[in-house]
Amino acid sequence: MSFKESINEELTKEYEDLIYLYLTSIDAVAIELTEVEKIELLDHADVASIEVDEPIHVQNATIDWGVSRIGAPPVWSNGVTGQGVKVAVMDTGVDTSHPDLQVVKGKSFIRNQLSYNDLNGHGTHVAGIIGAQHNNFGVYGVAPDVDLYIAKVLDDQGNGFTSYVVEAIDWAVREGVDIINLSLGGKNQSADLQRAIDRAYSQGILFVAAAGNEGTQTGQTNTVDFPAAYSSVIAVAAVDNQDRRAIFSNGASATGPTVEVSAPGQAIRSTHIKQGYTVKSGTSMAAPHVAGHLALLKQAYPDKSHTQIRTLMQQQTKDLGPTGRDSVFGFGRIAIPSTLKITNPRPLEATGLQAIVEGWQNNQCQVKLSWTPPIDGEPPASYIIYRNNREIDRVQAGNQSYLDSVSPGTYTYSIETIGRNGEKSNRSKMITIKVEQDAEITPITSFNDVAGNEWFASALYDLKQRGIMTGYTDGSARPNQIITRGEAAVLMAKALNEQAVPYRSGFIDVRPQSFDANYIQAMVDRGIFSGYSTQIFRPHVAIPRGEVAAILSRGFNTPPIRDVSFYDVPTNYQFYQSVMRIGRANFASGYADGSFRPFAEVTRAEFATFLTRAIKANE
Repeated sequence: MSFKESINEELTKEYEDLIYLYLTSIDAVAIELTEVEKIELLDHADVASIEVDEPIHVQNATIDWGVSRIGAPPVWSNGVTGQGVKVAVMDTGVDTSHPDLQVVKGKSFIRNQLSYNDLNGHGTHVAGIIGAQHNNFGVYGVAPDVDLYIAKVLDDQGNGFTSYVVEAIDWAVREGVDIINLSLGGKNQSADLQRAIDRAYSQGILFVAAAGNEGTQTGQTNTVDFPAAYSSVIAVAAVDNQDRRAIFSNGASATGPTVEVSAPGQAIRSTHIKQGYTVKSGTSMAAPHVAGHLALLKQAYPDKSHTQIRTLMQQQTKDLGPTGRDSVFGFGRIAIPSTLKITNPRPLEATGLQAIVEGWQNNQCQVKLSWTPPIDGEPPASYIIYRNNREIDRVQAGNQSYLDSVSPGTYTYSIETIGRNGEKSNRSKMITIKVEQDAEITPITSFNDVAGNEWFASALYDLKQRGIMTGYTDGSARPNQIITRGEAAVLMAKALNEQAVPYRSGFIDVRPQSFDANYIQAMVDRGIFSGYSTQIFRPHVAIPRGEVAAILSRGFNTPPIRDVSFYDVPTNYQFYQSVMRIGRANFASGYADGSFRPFAEVTRAEFATFLTRAIKANE
């Protein structure tokens, strides 16, 4: 039922037992009515219309024409899905809450921007072409089981600096990625970027980049963009669904045929921001098809070098245009053979990883790891031990335990099995422990999207150990996802040991049956949270840093330990005193440029860090 101006609260109060949802953004309510009640309400002066609340259902997943054209679907049934291959997407970030995308790790390289969440859409679209999961809805990526690593090197307008990409490449090398997709570029060369790419290429990383979108009707005057034009990079041109050169696709070169291959790039459907899907065109869309192809080859031939994989990809093409390699299509449009299978089976992962304290020596804790070797599959030859996602040692297969020496802190361990031919298994399930002097070791169930070496990891695990932040049902913490007012109320209530109480406040946008309603009530009763003048709470709206300062200063003592000043927090700002109090107490710090950014949205990782500092300061 929609209202002409605003929701008539007197009228809705008469029907409150029949209303099951308030739609405040459109001045409407969802209500159960008989036909007689409907007719009566339509005569009311404030009611604009009443329409049926039609049922909707999940749509089946679709395979885009580009994924089909290159021949990916047949090899999925052969078990070739890109599993275990690490692909880095260097772009505008990714929609961190998109159900089709499972990101292993991400990082923003944009100045003064911590989150790698995508507000542009380009990076999310590219990532989906490579690795959208097979989950029976949305779209399917070329290599749905790859490990996606996201580097945000372009801002929300799609702009960035060469230095961001250079730094991101260094990060990707440290993370051990196999393939880097660069759906970006320009006409200017950079010696620094070329050095970074060449160095990473020499270490076995394959680079894929978009050839560019300045193509003309004749295709004779445009040249391939950089970094695609570098010899260490696979330059990708775009074709349409008739295998014709997409009119925008760069290809001709005055210095030689730098286009290496071509791939679908016209009207490609893939993932988009706000958990959506959209169609885009460009060589930016062609490049990730090739990155996905390389990931399938990398899984199928784990013993081959990156240069051998590159040669195989060149051979797995459909020749277009003049016979042989040309400057428009390169070696041709990529075509994955349906016979592609895994040549060397990967060993299975170790199971039953445990950690116990063996003792202390000179303020160092001796942590003993033990595990059960895989029973079936390829026999293991050795194991790699990871602490906080970094390799710390390798032991031979005869070992089923390992002794590590660490200082007090929080650590996440995992094990990787190495086969006789060098094939690596998937990582074992992680185990996270908190080590303290003169205290028993505390195993904590790990979040599957937190490696343990992130700046926020200790805060997340501290809150998990306290039972404040338990994560999602899929085992994730989603640290880079924006936190809402409702979620913040739940975490604050638990942190303050406040019991949930029956909801009674009457905010029109809070459903009494919702998980957070009773916690919201507890926080309203304590005066930690309040609603708005229009009798709404906005539980699903992101909470800004200034408001976080207010709720922390209301809930916790804020002993001053330092002097602070923030140039963007004027004395007449609503939460000025709160910002100053939590800044002086070091619950939340400002940025390097001297700002606090009171209106910036807060991620789950940031909120966990603020909350942990407040709790510890009050213990």
